[in-house]
Amino acid sequence: MSKIKWFNVGLRGLMEVGILIAFAYWGFKTGENTTMKILLSILVPATGFGIWGLVDFRKAGSLAETFRLIQELAISGLAALAWYEAGAEFWGVALGVISIVHHILVYATGNTLLKPQTHTLDSLKS
Repeated sequence: MSKIKWFNVGLRGLMEVGILIAFAYWGFKTGENTTMKILLSILVPATGFGIWGLVDFRKAGSLAETFRLIQELAISGLAALAWYEAGAEFWGVALGVISIVHHILVYATGNTLLKPQTHTLDSLKS
């Protein structure tokens, strides 16, 4: 794997950690008491990542990659706004930049966001 692809894998990991922390931080800052702060700092990221993994766009045919890109940009954009809204403007802008650079590099290196599915329930049954 080339250095640029490894760099982009690192950006992807950084982006995902940034999204997780952004949602948890926003949930914590939004909560009115200790119980709500803890609850929201767990539920908000779980919901964000749940939505991210909920839909398999591979069944959308030729629009699958476009839908996945829109979904990823929307989630990372919401996380950047969460940072910003929680008072961490620098981290919001940083996450936005990381997300955009990562997604540009995905396509610039000839990759896609959706990888071929290696296992299906039908293939596991046989």
